[in-house]
Amino acid sequence: MCHTAFVLHKFLTKNKEIELVLPETWQAKDLFDQLQKNLTEFSKWLVWANKIDSVQKEADSIKMFQQKMVDGTAFNLVILVDGQPAGMIDLHNLNHESGEVGYWLSNDFQHLEIMTESVEFLKKYAFEQLKLDYLILRTHPKNSASQNVAKRSSFVYLKDDENGHKVFVLRNN
Repeated sequence: MCHTAFVLHKFLTKNKEIELVLPETWQAKDLFDQLQKNLTEFSKWLVWANKIDSVQKEADSIKMFQQKMVDGTAFNLVILVDGQPAGMIDLHNLNHESGEVGYWLSNDFQHLEIMTESVEFLKKYAFEQLKLDYLILRTHPKNSASQNVAKRSSFVYLKDDENGHKVFVLRNN
């Protein structure tokens, strides 16, 4: 069955077509497969990675993301690479002032500027459409790749939080 995604942003990088789309349950199997393929790496950085242990749990997560979007407490997007789900990016803990940026991307597609461009789109959406005052981005203290995305996207290191994660902030100018 061919599925059509609701595309919010599209760009090309390194001969790859990238689309940021609304999450839908038909994406669950591909997202689950990517999580499983990258589980050893992801479980170092993402506390929830080991909890998604079935396609059904991924589908349930997508339904939860959809409800949080309806409630206005989150904004989630799936990252399609050449039409295939390869990761996600979101704003969570969303309120009228701020949101927290989160993301993951299959190792197959890292180092292609996909995440930096995706964060740039999310920043623009957060500041121009949602009218947020600032964004927060937390990284594991040893996740230098994620810290580099934060820095390339103009986030400024603020502090280490109570869990030892590095906290970066970007204010809307």
